[in-house]
This record gives sequence, C-alpha cells and structure tokens, in this order.
Amino acid sequence: MEMPGISTLSTILKRPMELRSDALAQRRELAAELQANCQKLATSLKNTFRITKQMNEVDSAAFEKNIMNLMDDLKQVESTFQEEDSPVLWHLAIDMRFKDFAKSCADFYQSVLNLKPILNENIADSTALKALCKEDGLLKVTGAWQGELETTMGRVNQEYMKVMAVKFSW
Repeated sequence: MEMPGISTLSTILKRPMELRSDALAQRRELAAELQANCQKLATSLKNTFRITKQMNEVDSAAFEKNIMNLMDDLKQVESTFQEEDSPVLWHLAIDMRFKDFAKSCADFYQSVLNLKPILNENIADSTALKALCKEDGLLKVTGAWQGELETTMGRVNQEYMKVMAVKFSW
C-alpha cells in the first residue's frame, strides 16, 4: 500500500476552517482526523526506516528510493507547524479543553520536520545513503529522532483520549 507523502498528510494543518454552530462536535471530528493523520504518518515513517540486516540488493534499492523520496517530500513541507499558523490547530486551541491536544499535534508535526536537517546533514546523495546504510549507520543517525517521534505520537494519543472523553456540556 502506497502512503501519501508528508507534504500531503500535513496539508490538513493549512486547510481553511469553516466554523459550524456545533463547535464541540466539529472539534472532536477535527481531533479524530488529526490523530488518524498523525498515526498514518508515524506508521509510514516507521516503515520507511525499517531495515533488516539481511537486506538483499532489490530491498536495498527500494529502501534507498524510499529515503530519497522522503527527502524530496520533506523539501515541500513548511518549516514550522504552530497553532497560530494553522487554522485547524488554532480552532482546536481556542477551546481550552483541546489546547493540549493541539499542542501535541503541533509538536508531533515539528518532530517530523526535525528529520529534514538530520537527513540533509548526513545524506548528500544516493552514494552517501548507501555508505550510511552499511553497519546500521542510518539507524544510528536517526535513532534519537525515532525515539522523539514515538514520544510525541504517544502524547498525541494520550491527549486524543482526553478530548474524546470531553462531555458535550460544560
């Protein structure tokens, strides 16, 4: 199954908002959409970096292509994700019950963007990527980032559970 790129998955944050009269229901729907989006993105990134020690040349070529595609896709993404820059995050954050969830989503997307300088510093081209893949070099370079991604995704899920428990009345 082909996953949409980061640039596609992050477009939800820039989408214009049409406010509805049922603001709480709308916020819950947006929260569900954002959580699912973050989950897809986290899964896609985990799959991209999954490396087996017995990788053959075909697997290696496919892996290198995926990493190079990821780097190209990251170039298309805005440099930051802040509540004030995203109509969706802003709409969630103005309701204090959703503020922590909006912040956790912004942190998650920022964590994804933190991958851009890591890859750019270490992978100038496919030759550099091949060299880095030997001896699990790419895993060593991205290991801390992958831990950060898991932590921020955990916060998104935790805050999502809280907002889904919000009652429809004050």
